[in-house]
Amino acid sequence: MMPDEEFNILAVLQSLDTLDESESRALTEKLRASPEQESERAALEAAIAAIAYTAPPVPVAPDLKNRLFQRIAELPPTAESVNSKPIVTSPKENNTPSLIVRSRDVKWKSYGVPGISIGKLYIDKKKREITCLMRLEPGGTFPLHRHAGSEEVLVLEGDLIVEGEVCRQGDYIRSVPGSTHSSLTQGGCLLLMKTSTDNEMLV
Repeated sequence: MMPDEEFNILAVLQSLDTLDESESRALTEKLRASPEQESERAALEAAIAAIAYTAPPVPVAPDLKNRLFQRIAELPPTAESVNSKPIVTSPKENNTPSLIVRSRDVKWKSYGVPGISIGKLYIDKKKREITCLMRLEPGGTFPLHRHAGSEEVLVLEGDLIVEGEVCRQGDYIRSVPGSTHSSLTQGGCLLLMKTSTDNEMLV
């Protein structure tokens, strides 16, 4: 069977929660026509879950990654992408919609590192930044990584040990672009994080 590049792109966009309604219908139709592609979709979703802070590369077409990121960057932010309802603000603010994400609507997914899960809140495609919740189970370790941009972390619950410093509820950590570190928790923690989608795992 010849590779279906359109199917691959749609499957990856679904894993990133960036499909619009027409693209979602197109993917559903492709799966209905070729049920055997479901295993390929599941494999791509598993690969995307492991990409955050880069896992070993999955063999795909050489230009697929660039085309995918270009396509994501061209997609406008939508309320659906963060499971929220838009609230229109004052005309003085150019009618920019506010996005509210209810805690009960956050979709938690494995981060690809044992004991760590992530709940996406908002992705800024132009700045290539993600705002998210991150949960580390007791004894969890976040591997050594390099920051592609500034990273801001607020500890909501528990403890987070960064560069030998124990941070607790209400503590704030800011890392500058190019800096590297790893972190760990003793009792588990819940974090609010804003970071680059281009950070690099150093393993």
